[in-house]
Amino acid sequence: MNRRSLASPMCCCLLILAGCGQHGSERHGGTSGEEAPARATVIQPQRKPLVRQIELPGRVEAYEVTPLHAKATGYVIEIPVDVGDAIRGPSGDEPGTLLCELQVPELKEELAQKTAAVAQANAEVLQADASVKVAEAAVRSASAKVAESRAAVDREESLYLRWDSEFQRVSQLADSGAVTRKVADETRAQRDAADAGRKEVAARIVSVEAQQQEMAANLEKAKADAVAARSRLVVAEADERRLAAMVDYTVIRAPFDGVVVERNVHTGHLVHSGASQQKPLFVVMRTDPVRVMIDVPEVDAVHVTPKTKVEIKIPSLPGSSHVGTITRSSWSLNETSRTMSAEVHLPNAETAWRPGQYVQAKLTTAEIENCLALPKSAIVVQDKETYCFTVNSDGKVVRLPISLGLQAGTDVEIREGLSGSEQVISINAGAFREGQTVEAVPASK
Repeated sequence: MNRRSLASPMCCCLLILAGCGQHGSERHGGTSGEEAPARATVIQPQRKPLVRQIELPGRVEAYEVTPLHAKATGYVIEIPVDVGDAIRGPSGDEPGTLLCELQVPELKEELAQKTAAVAQANAEVLQADASVKVAEAAVRSASAKVAESRAAVDREESLYLRWDSEFQRVSQLADSGAVTRKVADETRAQRDAADAGRKEVAARIVSVEAQQQEMAANLEKAKADAVAARSRLVVAEADERRLAAMVDYTVIRAPFDGVVVERNVHTGHLVHSGASQQKPLFVVMRTDPVRVMIDVPEVDAVHVTPKTKVEIKIPSLPGSSHVGTITRSSWSLNETSRTMSAEVHLPNAETAWRPGQYVQAKLTTAEIENCLALPKSAIVVQDKETYCFTVNSDGKVVRLPISLGLQAGTDVEIREGLSGSEQVISINAGAFREGQTVEAVPASK
């Protein structure tokens, strides 16, 4: 009994693998018989639309996560917010929500000094500008005197030439006895007086030109002093702005609309500037919109574009779903996981989506309106060759190489190799061989 019980399963397995029943004479009491042909379930390739959809896990992340550190060293005097509080970023002339205020009195004192230095520098600039104006007026006055002296030189020179000519004429008349020698002497005296006036004016113009040069030098010095005063003003204003910025750093405000998710400081704490050796004072998140991060496998990554449709559901929130498209992707694949990171941005004004939540994302990676398709069970891949088995009119199995395209669920696009009229073996196709005689049985619909 034990031997028969062991042999029976083995016989059954052989019958299943062969795909046929034994109809020999021994079964019916005879002594010999022929093997009946195997039965092959066949279908015809169908033209249909194919939509490839994949379901992938994803996670919700904040649009922005910002750790806030202190820029100035001081004592905390006020913390009006706590973990979980909503915050508002700057808008127009309105500053962001106050998160923390530090007390740094030495900064305010130094700022007051810099403000005073700016006021002094402004006064020096005004004084330098006034000096420039005075120097310019002096130069104009000296230039006028030089012009007046030059005119006097021309006048005295003309007078001298007239009296010299008159003296020459009168001297000739005196030599001829036409006039007395006294008239000639009087004319000589007039000529000598004109010559003295000419020399006096020439000497005066040298002095006036020297004064003009001195005034011009004073003007250049005044201008240089004004430039230096303005430079000192620029430096003082820069110092004042720097100190004002440092004072502004004592007030820490929200950089954007969001939520406080971490707080590591309390009233009275001494906080130090810099972010290298300490925890951030606060961590804030922008939660509207949020990012849904999806890791797309390599086989589907090439089909994902900013137009790829996505349906997102959160298992922890029944009924919550969003239908949209991929916002952006990393384009390249992760070297370790061979996946591409893709993002979907979701509006979150009602804060229903929370960073850290697990989501299910259904991506429509490809769509074909009308293509020839076969089920995966009808396709055989062996030794890097892809083919299917068909049954011809003589009941013989024929091996046909095919080229595949899009795979959508259990259907695969057939790009080349079939016309659509073939009888393709659809079940257990790998168990058949080319040339085998089979009984074609249409698949039940």
